[in-house]
Amino acid sequence: MIRAWAEDLAKPTEYNNGVASCPFALPAIESGEVTVVVTDDWIEDTVRACRAFEQLDYKVILIWDSSFDGSYEQLEAGCTMLNRKFTEQGKDIWLLCYLGDEAIVFVQRWSELENAAAKLEKLGYYTNYDPQEYERLILGRRQRSM
Repeated sequence: MIRAWAEDLAKPTEYNNGVASCPFALPAIESGEVTVVVTDDWIEDTVRACRAFEQLDYKVILIWDSSFDGSYEQLEAGCTMLNRKFTEQGKDIWLLCYLGDEAIVFVQRWSELENAAAKLEKLGYYTNYDPQEYERLILGRRQRSM
């Protein structure tokens, strides 16, 4: 299921200026740099994964919660709160989230995410983003202080 999702993310999209939605997902999965934690308590398992992240040899930990029944805004607010804590603690961790049939939280290194975002920006990936969304999602993360 994860691989099929990554294959879908690897397809170029018009919205992202002909760049794949996530050109890094499939190569990371194929090289064993991604692991998945299936949970029914995304907050608890996200915090646990973040505590262990620096000792693990993964680029991304996916916290996969099919029991989440909240809104995207609630999921994002939880990730934002945790991101603020990690920033205050000087941790090189950043959480992103996705809500489809299940809630997915991506635990990864902030520095690697920023390097990837810079590469995507050069390809015009963010051209069609709403300016407010771009500022909130991309510039807000970029301007965090470590």
